[in-house]
Amino acid sequence: MSEQQLRQTVNALDVGRAQLENVSRQQEILRGTLEEHLRAKETVEAFTKAKKGEELLVPAGAGIFLHTEASGRSTAVANIGAGVMMEKDLADIVKLLESRIDELRKAAQELDEQAEKISYAVEQLSAEAQRQYTAMQQPEMPIKKK
Repeated sequence: MSEQQLRQTVNALDVGRAQLENVSRQQEILRGTLEEHLRAKETVEAFTKAKKGEELLVPAGAGIFLHTEASGRSTAVANIGAGVMMEKDLADIVKLLESRIDELRKAAQELDEQAEKISYAVEQLSAEAQRQYTAMQQPEMPIKKK
């Protein structure tokens, strides 16, 4: 076993760990985005059920809720992509949010699978690096001549 082989294995292990850390950050961001969409869907659904003049609590973020009264309107403004805002029916906004939530859940599943594969590869590389290091530490046995 050569020192160069061990270095290559350790470098591959470092790359794998960095990839795993990157996927973990992506998972965290995705979870936050998914939670935001779920809260938005819940809020829009509450507005669709509210009668005109009924008091509602609207999440402002960071655990803050604002008191407001339902206007009786059946539309709201939604970002439909690329920074374009459009007035849409509340039912359509719920459908839009449901579609986005489905996409986010699929992306989360893909990231989970990717993290699992990388984690397995990192475990294998770690075991291989340990095996190589142990093999390097053992003195070579002299060949016996007859």
